[in-house]
Parts: sequence; structure tokens; C-alpha cells
Amino acid sequence: MKGRSKPKENNAVSTAAAHYDMTKPGVFFGAIGLGMLLLILSGIWTTLFPGTSSWTQEKSELWMKTKDRLHNLGFVVANPTGHVSMHSGPETGQAKQEYDRLIVESDRFAVEFQSAYDRPRTISAILKWTGISLAVLGIIGLYVVNQSR
Repeated sequence: MKGRSKPKENNAVSTAAAHYDMTKPGVFFGAIGLGMLLLILSGIWTTLFPGTSSWTQEKSELWMKTKDRLHNLGFVVANPTGHVSMHSGPETGQAKQEYDRLIVESDRFAVEFQSAYDRPRTISAILKWTGISLAVLGIIGLYVVNQSR
């Protein structure tokens, strides 16, 4: 067994290992760059995709009319004396049914408006914190790789 020497190291394996070590900083630079891109995108997201795309002027006017009618019916429905005058319009029972229907409709408009208002801001916040996290992780990773050399 004296004549046998150690097997030579496969050149392709050593080249791949050396290449892998060189790409580590590139991955972290990529994370930093992507984090910065997401941070910039979060700043302009609400301008690119405003809430007005799903909340239209027509919906706004319908909601306003619904709230006005609710306000007017509130005096008829909440009349504590139970006295209905001839000038008050519909009877209390019909007014109560219309009032309940308008309450549901107004709540639906409120939920739809809040969703249209919050959606772009929520996505912007997610982009911002994801970008910050990626950038910080990239900086930490780059620091660790540089310290290990």
C-alpha cells in the first residue's frame, strides 16, 4: 500500500466550493437591494394604486343619501311619545322597517369605504416592513460573512 497515493481532489468540486463562497456576499447585496426597492415601492404605493379605484363618486353619493334618509327617519322612529302627526309622513311601523334596512345598507357602505381606504395603506406597510427586514438581514449577513474572512 506504499505505492498508493491519496486520490486527487476533483477539480470541479473545489471550483464549485470556491464559487459558492464568492456568491455569499452577492446574496446579501441582493437582499439589501431588494429591501431598498421594496422600501421605495412602499413610499409610492398609495400614489400608484389609490383607494379611489374601488370607491367611486357614485358610491359616495349613495352613501350620503342613505345617511341623510337615516337621519330623517331617526326622528320618526325614536319618537318617545309615540305620537304620529299627519305631517310626519309614513307610519312608525313602515318607518322602522325602512330605518332597519337603511342601517344595514349604511353599514355595508361603511365597510366597503373602510376597505377601499385601508387596502393601499396596508399593502404599503407590508412592503415597508418587508423591505426594512430584508435590508437589515442583508446587512447582518454581509457583516457576518466579512467577519468570517
